[in-house]
Amino acid sequence: MELARTKNTMRSTLWGIVYRVVTIIGPFAIKTLIVKRLGIEYSGLSTLFTSILTVLNLANLGFSSSLVFTMYRAVADEDKAALSAMLNFYRRVYRYVGVVILGLGLAVMPFLKHLVGADCPTDINLYLLFAIYLVETSLDYLMFGYNNAVFSAYQRTDVTLKISTVRYLVQYILQSLALIIFSNYYAYIIILPLMVIPNNIALVRTARRMYPDITCTGELDEKVKKDIYHRVFTLFGHKVGSTVLVSIDGMIISAFLGLKVMGIYTNYYAILTAVNALVEIVTNGSISGIGNKLITAGKDENYRLFKTMTYGWMFIIGITATCMMCLYQPFIGGVWFSPEYLMDEKLVALIVLYYFSWMFRIMQLTYRDAAGLWTKDWLKPYVGMLINIVGDILLVKYLHSVSGVLIPTVFVFFGVYFFWEAYVLFRYLFERSWKDYLFKMLLYSLLCIGLCALCYFCCVRVAPANSLISMVIRLPLLVVLFSGVWSAVSFRSDEFRQLYGMLTRFVRKAFKRNNG
Repeated sequence: MELARTKNTMRSTLWGIVYRVVTIIGPFAIKTLIVKRLGIEYSGLSTLFTSILTVLNLANLGFSSSLVFTMYRAVADEDKAALSAMLNFYRRVYRYVGVVILGLGLAVMPFLKHLVGADCPTDINLYLLFAIYLVETSLDYLMFGYNNAVFSAYQRTDVTLKISTVRYLVQYILQSLALIIFSNYYAYIIILPLMVIPNNIALVRTARRMYPDITCTGELDEKVKKDIYHRVFTLFGHKVGSTVLVSIDGMIISAFLGLKVMGIYTNYYAILTAVNALVEIVTNGSISGIGNKLITAGKDENYRLFKTMTYGWMFIIGITATCMMCLYQPFIGGVWFSPEYLMDEKLVALIVLYYFSWMFRIMQLTYRDAAGLWTKDWLKPYVGMLINIVGDILLVKYLHSVSGVLIPTVFVFFGVYFFWEAYVLFRYLFERSWKDYLFKMLLYSLLCIGLCALCYFCCVRVAPANSLISMVIRLPLLVVLFSGVWSAVSFRSDEFRQLYGMLTRFVRKAFKRNNG
C-alpha cells in the first residue's frame, strides 16, 4: 500500500505547527511567571531536572525508532496480524522501560546536590521535586504510550499532535493559575504527572477507534525480534550520543557555573529549542512518507527528492538562524525580561552557531533513520560523546563561561557527525559519490553564514536598540533581505525549480479541494 505521502506530510505539518505554537507560547508564559514570581534560580532548576530525565530516557534504548521502522513494511503490505504482534511486543517493552526509568531515577537522587551547585533555593526539597518529575516521565511509558507507534507507521502523527495540543493547553493554563494564585513551585509542578493520565487514555481510545484490527495480540517471529534487538543495540549508541551532546551541557553549567547562570542561559536555550522544534515539524511530518517512498521508488528518484528537500531545509535553517541572531537581544532584553538577563553578543553568536551546526544535518539524519542505517555509523556517537564530555569539562573550567560547553558540541556536529553521516548515507542508500553533495552543503552553509552576517549588520545599523520597535523593524528587513539574496543566487538551480514545482502543485490541489 502506497500511502498518501504529500497529504499526510502536510496534515502532520499543519497540526505540528498548531502543536508547536501552543508548546512555544505556553512554556514562555510559564518561564516568565517562574522568573518574576519565584526567581531565575527556579528556572535553572527546572531545566536541570529536565536534562537529568532526558538522560534517564536512554532506557528506551531506541525501541521506538526501531519498531516504527519495522512497521513500515507491514503497513505497505497491509499485514494487520504482524502489526498487532509488533504492538503487543512494544507494549511489553514500554512497561519494562517505565520501571527501569523509575529505578534509575531513584538511584540518581542521592547525587542531586552535586549537580545543582551552591545557589540552590533554600525553601524547596530537591528530592521531592525530582520525584514528581520522575513520576511524570515513567508514567508516560506505563500508561498506553506504545500506541504512538501505530500512528507514526501510518503517517498519522497529526492525531497524536491533536491530543497533545489539548493536553498541553490545559496544562499550561493550570500551571499559570497555580503560579499566579499560590506563587508556589510545588503547586506548579504537581500538575505535570496529573496531565499524563487523560492524555494517554485519549491516545489509546483513538487508536482503537481508528485501527480496530490492530490490537495487542500475537507474537513476533524470532527473526523479526532478532532484527529489532540488533537495531536497538546500534540505536542505543545514537541515543547516548545525541543525549550527551545536548543534555549534559545543562548539568555541567549547573554544577560548575551555578543555577543563576544556568537560568540566564536557558532563556536563550528555550528560544533555540522552540525554533528547533518548529522547523523540525517538516522532518517529523515527512519521515514516514520518506520511509514509504524508499520502499516504493527507485534510488534515482529518491536521490532527486533528497537534494530538493536538503535545499529547502538549508533555506529554513539559514533564515531561522538569522532571525535568532538579529532578534535574540531585543526580545530578551527589551520585551521578555530586561537587560540584566542579556548575554554578551559574541556568546549569542556562538549559541546561533550551535543551533546551525545542530540543525543543518537533520535532513540527512531523517533519510538515515527512514532507511534504517543506524548500524552503519554505530561508532560515531561514542566518538562524539567522548570528545564532547572531555572538551566540556576542560573548557568550562578554563573559560569559566557557557562558551566552554558550546564550543566542543559545535565541533562535534560540524567536524565529526556531519561527515560520518553523509558518508554512510551515500555509500549504503544512494550508492553514489558524495562530492557534489559536500560541495553544495559547503556553498549553502557559506551562503547562510554570509547572509546572517549581512542581515545582522543591517539590522543593528537601522534599529540598534533592544526593544519591541527594533524587533518590528528588524524582522521584515531580514526576511526580505535573506530571501531575496538566497533566491537570486539559487533560482537557476534544479533544486529551486523542483521545490517550487512541488509547492505549486500542493497549493493548487489544496485550492481545488477547498473550492470543490
